Amino acid sequence: MRTAILTLVWGRRALPVVLGFGLLAGCASTSSAPIALPSAGADARAVLSAYLEALKAGDCRTASELATSTFSFGNGELCGHLTVRSSTGPGQPALPGNGEAIFSTVLTVSGADGSMRNGDNTWFYVLKQQADGQWRLVGGGSGP
Repeated sequence: MRTAILTLVWGRRALPVVLGFGLLAGCASTSSAPIALPSAGADARAVLSAYLEALKAGDCRTASELATSTFSFGNGELCGHLTVRSSTGPGQPALPGNGEAIFSTVLTVSGADGSMRNGDNTWFYVLKQQADGQWRLVGGGSGP
């Protein structure tokens, strides 16, 4: 962390002020606001994009709202189990059947466990359209 001492003039007094630039930079990159859920009727790509934003922010509450109960740790869910630093946006999905979409992403992670390594990892997400028309994550992993 870099520090600097500035002299701040207050009336007739000079006050030394110590600034920690590393600390300030770290605070600027962390958001405590929850990630917004996609609108009703959003397509699979929008749902996955919102999930990836929640995952990177560590917002596991929002992440879980975009998934079914089958999407759990060991079946694609990573939120709360490691740190995702960045991800590629979802591109064109594979469409194996009506109401199902599989996306490939690259996640850059740290704090990896046995299922992933630190650094870049290809990760697949499976989404299915639910009876109410909403797309939700149902599974995922290192292979479709």
